[in-house]
Amino acid sequence: MWQDVPENRGILHTWEAAKEYCEELDDSGFEDWWLPSEPELSSIVDISRPKGRKIQKGFIYFKPRYYWTSSTYAWNAPHAWAISFKNGTSITVQKDELLHARCVRCSDFKLCLENFYE
Repeated sequence: MWQDVPENRGILHTWEAAKEYCEELDDSGFEDWWLPSEPELSSIVDISRPKGRKIQKGFIYFKPRYYWTSSTYAWNAPHAWAISFKNGTSITVQKDELLHARCVRCSDFKLCLENFYE
């Protein structure tokens, strides 16, 4: 289940603040949200869509900009991966930069593990 609220297109966070925002989120009666990994956030990118809307249909609140993932860049720990909903690309960004965040939760945690971490 993906968060899709006005904050997804308005509020900017550092990487640490984005992680904290998701971990403390209480939305739709759920408190088990987290900042998605790079594979998780990539799963909602749709490169077949027009430029500026590289996010799957159904999402209302987004900006065609970069969004944080929880994935730290292995070769440079002060950087983390971010994904653009403008063009669908992934880049590494210094963790003190200000980017958007979109939180995720999973009603079937075992299925989430199988889909994104095996």
